[in-house]
Amino acid sequence: MESRTNPNQPVLHIAVSQDSLDQLQARIAAAEAKGANLSKAAEVIAATATSERFVALAMAVCNKIAAQWQASRVSLGMLRGRTVRLLAMSQTERILRKMQLVQNLETAMEECFDQDCEIIFPAPPGATYVTRCTARLAAGEGPRAICVLPIRRDSAMGVLLLEFPPERALTANDIKALRLTLDLVSPRLIDLYRHDKWFGARWAQSSRAMLATVLSPSHTWAKLTAVVAAALLAWVCLGTGTFRVSAPFTLEPVRQATVIAPFNGYIQAVFVHPGTQVVAGQTVLAKLHTARLRDQLAAAQAKLAAYRRQADIAQSRGKFADVEIADDGVNAQQARVRLLRRRIALATIHSPISGTVLSGRLQRRIGSPVKLGQTLFKVAPLTPLLAQVRVSDSDILYVRPRQKGRLVTASYPGIEIPFRVVRIEPLAVIRHKQNVFDVRTVLLKPPAWLRPGMEGTARIHIGHRHYIWIWTRSLIDWLRMKLWL
Repeated sequence: MESRTNPNQPVLHIAVSQDSLDQLQARIAAAEAKGANLSKAAEVIAATATSERFVALAMAVCNKIAAQWQASRVSLGMLRGRTVRLLAMSQTERILRKMQLVQNLETAMEECFDQDCEIIFPAPPGATYVTRCTARLAAGEGPRAICVLPIRRDSAMGVLLLEFPPERALTANDIKALRLTLDLVSPRLIDLYRHDKWFGARWAQSSRAMLATVLSPSHTWAKLTAVVAAALLAWVCLGTGTFRVSAPFTLEPVRQATVIAPFNGYIQAVFVHPGTQVVAGQTVLAKLHTARLRDQLAAAQAKLAAYRRQADIAQSRGKFADVEIADDGVNAQQARVRLLRRRIALATIHSPISGTVLSGRLQRRIGSPVKLGQTLFKVAPLTPLLAQVRVSDSDILYVRPRQKGRLVTASYPGIEIPFRVVRIEPLAVIRHKQNVFDVRTVLLKPPAWLRPGMEGTARIHIGHRHYIWIWTRSLIDWLRMKLWL
């Protein structure tokens, strides 16, 4: 029994020694991996040690990590407000925010930021995190592996996203190395992001230095100039002046009539031209040919007489059905006779109101056809006139009824004519590719030489405002529209 047992003792010792050797080799490999990770992290820190601004530091981090881990692209985003914004990308100096790639990168970063954990795509078996946005990014840029890691200080402050070719498999050691590198770099990265000064901070610092120079007993003329400039700036900011809204206008008659063709026909005669004074119901403006209408009237009257005879004959013979048919014909022809007589009467076109003919040069169109509803003349009294002011939609909120102003015409720009706002049309119209509101105004002291159709510029007096607001309101409104402030 012992002879069988003893030969096996050396074999047992050899097995134990082999296990110890494997453990030793595993420890050596782990130590080497840890040393390699520390070496990579040290190289990244060394490459970014000279960067004094956040953008330069972020670019150095992206470029160095991309080189160390053979990544095709490394992107870095930081929390701005409530969203993660892409601020740096390896081998890229300028980021175009409208690009679809930038939007896909930011959504993938926000996915990692919201979960506050490393995301590996394709996800390993058993992974519990969500990779929907990361998968969309990978699909949009072609098959590739993606690693997304949060940048933390107490809590997540940003995200680092690495993209690899599909054949580049990420190992657990790669993830540890990246995590170690981010832990070492993130404190300085976050500090520069928080304290990297923007223009306002730099301006405040230079202002403090300038104030120290002003308080020193030197540079008298420079100080005097500064005092005068400050006084002028204070006047601009605190002084008030009259705020006026300027807009083009057109003079229009208060009352105007449009004379149209009463039916389809031909012009026979024209008795007026633009500028002719007319009297309502008395002045004949034009006549239309009635020869054809009179022929139709004679034919209708003949048919009317025939239907009446048929009705009388049927009545005498006791054919009541024929009587009803004849009566229907009589009624139809009577209606047609009335219509034709009405048209003949309307063929002589009278002025509906007293005033002056504004438009309608039809002398050369005698014999030409006209259609029902076609405009022939426009008639209006020359006094009184109103000014139709076309105020831009950006200024209409300042205009109110009963406000006063002054206007000048293009023909007499040196003469100012006072007016008062009467009514503001509630619906905007498009004039010269711009939305405007028609503001009706009444002229207070109109000169006799004013005529309908004259144009010029009107200024509506709104009230007193600060000069700086008057001079900068257009720029401020433009910036608010562009930046949604």
